[in-house]
Parts: sequence; C-alpha cells; structure tokens
Amino acid sequence: MIELVKSGVVFNEESHTYFLGGRQLSGITGMIRRQLFPNKYKEIPQHILERAAERGTRVHHECQFVDTTGFEPESQEAMNYLLLRTGAGYRALANEYTVSDGENFASNIDCVWEKNEKIALVDIKTTYAPDEEYLAWQLSIYAYLFELQNPHLKVDSLFGAWLYNEKSELIPLERKSDEKVKRLLQCEIEGKRYLDTETATEYRKDEVQLLPEDVINKYLEAVAEAEKIQRFIDGFKDTLKRAMIEHEVKSWDTGCLKATITPAATKRTFDAKKFQSDHPELYRQYVKETGTPASIRITLRKEAKDA
Repeated sequence: MIELVKSGVVFNEESHTYFLGGRQLSGITGMIRRQLFPNKYKEIPQHILERAAERGTRVHHECQFVDTTGFEPESQEAMNYLLLRTGAGYRALANEYTVSDGENFASNIDCVWEKNEKIALVDIKTTYAPDEEYLAWQLSIYAYLFELQNPHLKVDSLFGAWLYNEKSELIPLERKSDEKVKRLLQCEIEGKRYLDTETATEYRKDEVQLLPEDVINKYLEAVAEAEKIQRFIDGFKDTLKRAMIEHEVKSWDTGCLKATITPAATKRTFDAKKFQSDHPELYRQYVKETGTPASIRITLRKEAKDA
C-alpha cells in the first residue's frame, strides 16, 4: 500500500498562504503567473475573476467530497470528474495534498491518483477552455516537489481534469524536465525573470498575437454565459406574455417589475431596395452619404465552441 509523506507545512485556506514554522513560503500558482504568464489575467475584470474563482472552489470541494466519502456526486461537474477518474482506472489516493521543498515553496495538489502502484497527479480546471501549457508547468513543478518529498515514489502521469458545465475531458500532459523546473524556481528565489526560449511561441510577421489566449478564452466564456442568460430572458418574456394574454391582463405591476401588452398591429415599412430598382434616378437624388466609425465583427466558429 502506498503511503505519502505528510508535509510539515500549514496551509491557511482563507488567505491561501503556506507556513513552515514561523516562515511563510511562496505558492506555486502565483510564481508561475509572475515568471511565465505575467499577462494571463491582465485584461479580465476583477468581478469576473472572483466569480470564476468561486465556481472553481465549489467544483473542487464537490470533487473532493466524492473522493473522500464515496457518496453520490451533487453536481454534473463532480459526476463527470468521477467518470473521468474511474474511466481511466484510477483510485483517489489524496486530495489537496501539500508538497514543499521544505525551504522556499509549497503548494496543494488537487488530486493524487493511483493505479497499479503508479502515481498520477491531477489538477482540476473549470475555465471555458483549459490552458495546457500552463497546466504542464504547474503539474511538472508539483511532480518535482512530490518526488522531493516522497523519494521512494515516482510520478508516472500528469493530467488536467477539465470540467465545464456538462463538458469534461481528462487531458494527458507532458512533464517539463526537472532541470527546467529547478531553473525556474531558482530564478524566482534570486528575483530574476525566467525565459524559456525552447517553449517561446514564434509568430510570422503576418501572425501578430493581438491578445493573450486566456483573454480570448474568457471572452468565449462570457459569450456562452450571455447566451444562456439571454435564453432565460427570452423564455421569461414569452411565458409572461402568454399568461397575460390568456388571463386578459393588459398591464401587470409587481412593484419591482411592470409589464404591458402591446396590441397586435399592422406595420408599414419602406422597401428601399425595390424603390431603388424601380426608380434608380430618383433614388440617387435622395441618397445621403455619412461617415461611420470603424467597427468589428466577431464570428465564433462552431467547432471551436464545441471543442
């Protein structure tokens, strides 16, 4: 039976801080953002970040509840998490497992899974689209610290467990070398900026990266949320209209909401296209040209939305 070494680090969940004795250690996620992804959430409003964090915390707790109790999942995300784990043949060995180098860094690993005496480290992501490069770095650092703390064990696999509403995927990730991880941690200790030229993305001159990928993902997430809200609003209006017509109520006032039925009527419109075709000379006499500011049209590809 596999037994994990328990760290002496104390984690304060409320302030999300780590202490070893009287010394505060640095967390991994904040370090990754500073060193590798400094603009990851730069363009995202704070209230959206807070709402996403609340949702992520809820899903994490629900998945942990499933692993530790064996009870029926309480949400679609937790059910999908259970299906991902059991479908891959793993059992839950630990949740929120604290790892540390015992000197400078500490972090909690969302899930430690085991299958046939082999260890897998898993991080749960609940964003619209998972950032696999970020996940690979995060879990590679966890793997390095895990093996440092458990020298008798080796990490066999790294996975991102992506849970977004009814969608889910278990994403295998390639581990970064320990040399890269140690160089990154040392740069943080020395206050230097880590530059990994091997993984730097190169763009041709005609392929300018205007916005970070995570900003684009947040936009897609906001659009999906807005579409869901709009469907509810349209359904509410339609239901209320049918109820008012059925009960012959012309105006309904609840104090915080007032609805009024507009009677059906015949609408007259001017067919400018037909008029132009029938009377082109006269049409040109009445055409007025005005300048308009530049605009943008964004088209969401179905295959990208469904990915």
